[in-house]
Amino acid sequence: MTGRVVRSGMAAAAALAGVAVMAATACGDGSEAPRGARLSARWTGADTAAFSAGAVAEWCAPLRILEIRAAAGDTGLGIALSPPDTLDAGPYPVRRPDLADTALRPSAAVALRWFSQTTVMGYQGDSGRVTLERDADGSLAGRFNVGARPFVTGSRLHLTGQFEGVRVIPAPARCVGRGVKDSSRADSLRSARARADSTR
Repeated sequence: MTGRVVRSGMAAAAALAGVAVMAATACGDGSEAPRGARLSARWTGADTAAFSAGAVAEWCAPLRILEIRAAAGDTGLGIALSPPDTLDAGPYPVRRPDLADTALRPSAAVALRWFSQTTVMGYQGDSGRVTLERDADGSLAGRFNVGARPFVTGSRLHLTGQFEGVRVIPAPARCVGRGVKDSSRADSLRSARARADSTR
C-alpha cells in the first residue's frame, strides 16, 4: 500500500510541475507572489536566456507535494518537491518523468516554458537536484542545477537558479486530482502546439 502511495505521488509531482508552468504562463492562475518571494533561473544549451519573477509555493497535504512556481509573460518555471514525509531541508534529486512512478522520495520534478524566437518551448528536468533550505524566519529558499529535455523535439538545456523568501500556503483541495486530470490536458496542449508549429 505504501509503495502505491509513493508512486502515485511522484507521478503527480511530475504532472504538477508541467501543468503549473502551462497554467501560470498561458492564462494565469490567480495567485500573487508574496512580497520578497523570488525565483531566478538561467539556462544554456539549445538556447541561452535568464528569467526572474515572483514565486508562489503551495503544499498539497494529501499528496505531500510542495509546488513552487514563477511566471512572467510567456515564461514560467515550476518545481514540485516530494519529501519522504515532512517538508525538510536538503537535496531533492530530479527524476525523469518516465521514471516518476518508480522514483523514491525525496525527489523533485522541474518544468520550464518560454517563447523562443519562433515557437513556445517546453522542457522537463530529468537529472540534477533541487536543494531546499529553511531560513530563520520560516520562509524557504533553495537552489537548483538541472539537466532538462524538450517535451517534444529539440536539444537539451542546462538550467540553474535559486529561489528565496518563499512562504508556503495550503494548496486548494483540487490538488489531489490535479496531477492525473490535468496531465492529460497538458499532453493535449503540447500535441496541439507541436502540430501548429509543424505547419509554420
